[in-house]
Amino acid sequence: MMLLTTDALSGIAQFITVLILFVAVLWVTWAVTKWTAGYQKGKWAGGNIEMLESVRIASDKYVQIIRVADKYLAVAVAKDTVTFLAELDESALMPRADEAGVKMNFQELLEKVREKKKE
Repeated sequence: MMLLTTDALSGIAQFITVLILFVAVLWVTWAVTKWTAGYQKGKWAGGNIEMLESVRIASDKYVQIIRVADKYLAVAVAKDTVTFLAELDESALMPRADEAGVKMNFQELLEKVREKKKE
C-alpha cells in the first residue's frame, strides 16, 4: 500500500478545489448568458418592428425583410447605410419552414437530403 505524504494530499486537495472553482465559473457563465439572452428577447418581443428574414449577399451586405407596424419592407443593409428597396405585399411572403410547424427529426432530415442528392 502506498502512503501519501502531506505534500501529495495538499496537491490533490488543491487540484480538486481548482477543478470545482472552474466548473462553478463555467456554470455561472452559462446561467448569465441564458438569462441575458432571455432578457434581450423579452425586451424586443411585442414591438412594432420585427426582422423576418435576412440574407447575406456579400461579406458585409444583407437584404432584409422587416415588418414595421403592418407594413412589410425590403431593405438593403451595408456597413454604413440602409437602403429602402420595396414595400412588399403580405400575401406574397412565403412562410418559413419552422414557422409552418414542420418539425423533423434527424432521420427524416437525413432522408430528405438523400432524396435531393439522388435527383
